[in-house]
Amino acid sequence: MKLGPILIFWGLWFVNFSTRTVFAPLLPLIEDSLSLSHGQAGGLYTSLGFGYGISLFFAGRFASVWGHKKTVVSGFVGIAAAVLLFQWAETYIALHGLCFLTGVALGTYIPSILPIITETYDQKHWGKAIGVHDSAASFSLFTTPVLVAFGLNFFSWKILLLFLGGAALLLPLSFWKIAAEPTPLPSEKRGNYADLFRTRTVWILGFLWIVSSAACAGIFNILPLYLVKERGMDFGYANTLLGISRCGGILATILFGVLCDRYGYRKILVISILATGLGTLPIPFVHSVPWLIILLTFQAMISLGFFPLAFAALSNLTSPSERSMMVGIILALSVFFGNGVTPFLLGTIADHYDFRTGILGVGIVTTFSCLLVGLLKDTRGTQT
Repeated sequence: MKLGPILIFWGLWFVNFSTRTVFAPLLPLIEDSLSLSHGQAGGLYTSLGFGYGISLFFAGRFASVWGHKKTVVSGFVGIAAAVLLFQWAETYIALHGLCFLTGVALGTYIPSILPIITETYDQKHWGKAIGVHDSAASFSLFTTPVLVAFGLNFFSWKILLLFLGGAALLLPLSFWKIAAEPTPLPSEKRGNYADLFRTRTVWILGFLWIVSSAACAGIFNILPLYLVKERGMDFGYANTLLGISRCGGILATILFGVLCDRYGYRKILVISILATGLGTLPIPFVHSVPWLIILLTFQAMISLGFFPLAFAALSNLTSPSERSMMVGIILALSVFFGNGVTPFLLGTIADHYDFRTGILGVGIVTTFSCLLVGLLKDTRGTQT
């Protein structure tokens, strides 16, 4: 398996994902600076998720016409522009607007990179290639909180965003040289949204992606508020703990990719979702910090394993004509509800009860959702 392309793809996904995850460790600062409630602070992720979801939904069809490489590069230019505008954001409404625009720019990447990866590598290596690529997200979840806690000793949170903007402008230069553009399909062979929405695969994978995103990114995004506001932890300590708890996910995504190639996506997908749910359930009831670190590390490691498995499943369950559009639809649902609405709901529940109640609810839903994997059909493009 060629290493050069996957390393460039890895770097792009790291910058793209870090632009989303960077707001989680910053959320307590934003909440205090604007005197926001937990629900209002979590609501910023709803705007980010809404923009991301809209972009994902349309990016698949747009990229299949305009070109996947052009779509990826234009998205990264948009990321750089959006984070630059944050330097002048002073109001809650302005932050909502910029979070939405940032989400739109971020959402152009995944629907295009998956066809590029499957074009670059043979099908027998898809699980490994997707697993290595997705480990960038795990690395981002591990490093971003720690880097933010360190960087805030020297810079304001707005200046930290500029570093991501600079990387977003530089990396696409290497990407353009090495990426393989998928062979364009004749217009009559391209998928259409009406047919895709009638397939069972969209709704099953969409729901699984929503609950897995809620258990992974949704909880991650709200954890700094939970640890600082409800458990009384120091800001720097809470973000360091948050980053450390994500370190296991780096190897997990690669491992699950390898297991997927060896045993098939279905068995490993069930194990991943079930273990994620069971790993989430005890988090609200643990008071000891060492046990909390162990649980958060286990839950993060297992929950992050879902995504390379789900991408591999989606690649095997769809034809090339459907793939980028299917990714766009499913991730649009996932990001809006799992990444965007979940922090808002958890924050609102915390305003009326506490964060523990919301986290417990996420664990219960995730645990039972593993039963849906058995309903996926293996015949590509004909699921009903």
